[in-house]
Amino acid sequence: MDRSSHLCLLIASFLLLQWLIVYSSAKSDINPDRSSLIAFKSRISLDPHYILSQNWSSGSNICSWMGVTCDSRYHRVTQLNISSMGLVGTIPPEIGNLSFLVSLDLSENSFRGPIPSSIFNMSSLEVLKLRNNSLSSSLPIDMCKQNLHGLKRLHISYNKLFGEIPSSLERCSQLEYVSLVSNNFSGHVSPQIGNLTLLQVLYLGSNNLRGNIPREIANLTLLQLLDLSTNKLSGNIPKEIGYLTKLQGLGMSFNEFSGPIPATIYGMTSLVYFDFAWNDLSGSLSRDIGNMTSLRRIGLEENNLIGEIPKEIGRLINFERLSMCCNNISGSVPRELGNLTAMFGVYLHNNALSGPIPKEFGRLGNLWELQLNQNFLISGSIPKEIGNMTSLSYLFLYSNKLNGEIPKEIFRIKTLLELNIGSNQLRGSLPREIGNTTIQKLWINNNNLSGPIPSTFVNQSELINFALHSNNFSGKIPPSICNLGTLQTLFLSNNNLEGEVPNCLGNMSTSLLILYLNANKLSGLIPSTFTLGCSLRSINLNGNRLNGTLPQTLVNCHGLWGVDIGDNEIRGPFPFWMETLPELRILVLRKNRFNGTMLEAASSTEQPFPKLQVLDVSQNAFVGALPDRYFKKFQATIGYLYNY
Repeated sequence: MDRSSHLCLLIASFLLLQWLIVYSSAKSDINPDRSSLIAFKSRISLDPHYILSQNWSSGSNICSWMGVTCDSRYHRVTQLNISSMGLVGTIPPEIGNLSFLVSLDLSENSFRGPIPSSIFNMSSLEVLKLRNNSLSSSLPIDMCKQNLHGLKRLHISYNKLFGEIPSSLERCSQLEYVSLVSNNFSGHVSPQIGNLTLLQVLYLGSNNLRGNIPREIANLTLLQLLDLSTNKLSGNIPKEIGYLTKLQGLGMSFNEFSGPIPATIYGMTSLVYFDFAWNDLSGSLSRDIGNMTSLRRIGLEENNLIGEIPKEIGRLINFERLSMCCNNISGSVPRELGNLTAMFGVYLHNNALSGPIPKEFGRLGNLWELQLNQNFLISGSIPKEIGNMTSLSYLFLYSNKLNGEIPKEIFRIKTLLELNIGSNQLRGSLPREIGNTTIQKLWINNNNLSGPIPSTFVNQSELINFALHSNNFSGKIPPSICNLGTLQTLFLSNNNLEGEVPNCLGNMSTSLLILYLNANKLSGLIPSTFTLGCSLRSINLNGNRLNGTLPQTLVNCHGLWGVDIGDNEIRGPFPFWMETLPELRILVLRKNRFNGTMLEAASSTEQPFPKLQVLDVSQNAFVGALPDRYFKKFQATIGYLYNY
């Protein structure tokens, strides 16, 4: 053998020996990983997709198991991701023996019990995701003192964890993302949180935290998202939050914060949204809000804010959602809001706004919800330009002082699902376009509208709720109203309608739940077409000129809980057949022409009117004694009205 051949053989032998050493080392080192995963598998009580039970086979290399990732050199487990598999069980302490583990993700399962303390001793761990399980325990008070120094992402939201957030969390100095949302953590937000200077996201919402926000939070100069909503935090919002110059999202709703919005907030040019809703904030919005060039959404509802809406908001060209309902905001609705063509939601209801609705709102082609209701002082007419809001789905203008006619252009908005313009001072007639609309819920009640109800209703209508009560409508109820095959509630009471009740309304009873036609001038018979499968819950025909008898087909309406036909000219004997209606609570027959005795067939039903609470048969022509079984039923509740 020559010298070169000898050298080659020597090198080959050395490489083979090195491979054998590495292989032997890897094979021995991987054993604790295998035993850890087998222990984990043994704690699974439900594996609905048979992933672990079939794929995690004892005869195969664990590095090939689903959800397991190993490093290429030593073949040790570095990642375990079995999220969203529907697994049920507990997490064994052996999980902490995966000493090379960098990322652990058990999210979106149904793990219960405590988080093993061994997890907090894993020195190599950088990502811990346990969100959306049913884990219940406190966090170790020294969770970051010994290990976890490399932890960057901590996701343990949507569990049942409790106790205080350990102040030792500051020792996990590499943390960039912390989410503890929707648990039962209590206590204060520790000032030491300010030492996590690499933190970019901090979610602490939906817990039981209390006390003030520590000023040290200003040290988190890299913070982009901060959520403290739905806790019991109190005191003033510290001005130091305004020093977080990279902050894009700030959620502080549903707490007990008081005082004004700090002036420093208005200097946060990076802020995309802030939500201070459902607190006890006072003062007014600064005109400097117009300098917040990145701002898209604000939430300020349910506070004690006063003052006017700054017109400078109209400079924020990317603004999308303005929510300031349920305060004491006054002044007019700024017409400059019409410049915000990207806006999709305006919620200014329950304030003290006054003046007209700006016609400039017609430019808001992306707006899908406009709520100006219950300001009580918004006046003028409804601008026809609203018809240009081609994305609008919800329009609420009720309980104001709007006058003039209803613009027909509103009913040409093909996306409109709900329109409520009730309790205003609108006049004129209903546009014919009302009969061919995509609206599902329509409230035009309590106005000064007059004229006939249009007869233009078509079969393709999707109307569910229709309220025209408390106006001055006259003429007949158009039979075309029966084309509204999806109708569930119909309120036409307190008008001047006359003529007969369309018989087809009885045919609608398989969908119709509530029918109120009371306080009109209707005559003729009550429809007798209530069919099997009748869904009617309540019918009110009180205060009309109806005659004939009470139709016995109402017995088909098994869910009926209220019947009021008082103050009409209905005749006939007492309707004993109604005793079997299982849900009936209110029966008003007063001031009609009912006659005869109420003792007739008194034993026909063992338990008559099982849920009846109000029975009024006064001002009729009944004779004889009261049925004892009725009297006993009512004397202990609210009485029995009989021919008074």
